[in-house]
Amino acid sequence: MHPKRNYKQNIHLIKMKRKAIAIALLLLSVLTVSAQEEIVRDKSVYLEVFGPSNYIGVNYDARFSKNSKWGYRVGFGFGYSSSSGPLGDASTRAYSVPLGVNYFVGNNKHNLELGLGVNVGFYNNHDYILEGIYGNDAAGKPQLLGVKSVPTKDNKFGMFGFGTVGYRYTAKKGFQFRIGVTPARIIAADNIYDRKMVLMPYISFGKAF
Repeated sequence: MHPKRNYKQNIHLIKMKRKAIAIALLLLSVLTVSAQEEIVRDKSVYLEVFGPSNYIGVNYDARFSKNSKWGYRVGFGFGYSSSSGPLGDASTRAYSVPLGVNYFVGNNKHNLELGLGVNVGFYNNHDYILEGIYGNDAAGKPQLLGVKSVPTKDNKFGMFGFGTVGYRYTAKKGFQFRIGVTPARIIAADNIYDRKMVLMPYISFGKAF
C-alpha cells in the first residue's frame, strides 16, 4: 500500500471519529436539557371536583424545593347541599379553604399521590323551624292557637381533616390529571355524632408549569 494513501485514510478516519463524538455529545446535551425541562414543572393550578374542595374548587400546588417529592396545596372550595321536608326546603352553602401537604411516589409523568390536610370553612345554613301562634280564649286567657313554619338562617364555622390517595398524571406539555379517594372526618361540629368518617372521590384537571 502506498504510504501517502494510507496517511490520508488515517486522517479521514480521525475526522469521522471526531464528527461521531461531536454528534453524540450534541444528542446527549439535547436529552439532558429535555430531562431538565420535565423536572422544572413543579407547580400546578387545577380545578378539583369533590374531595378536599367539597363540591368544586380551584387549587395551587407546588413542591417545597426543586425536584422534591414533598409539596403542599392551598385553594378555595365551594359546596352546596339541599333537602326538602314537611316544614320547607333547607340548604347549606360552604365556602372553604383546603390546606394540605402531599408526597409523590413515581416519576415526573406518573405518580402515586399521598396527602394529609385540613379544610377550614364558613357554612351558611338556611332552614325552617316551628313557631307557636298564640292568642286569647273567650275568657281572655292566652292559649296556643297553632304552629307555623318560620325560615331561619345562621352562619357557622366548620373544619374537617382529610387524606388523599390517588393517581397524578402530568404530560410533557403541562396538562395534569388527578383522580383518587379522600377519607375525611369532621373535627369541628356542634354535635359529636356528626364527627363521622366519610369516603369521597375526587377528580381534577389542570396545568403544570
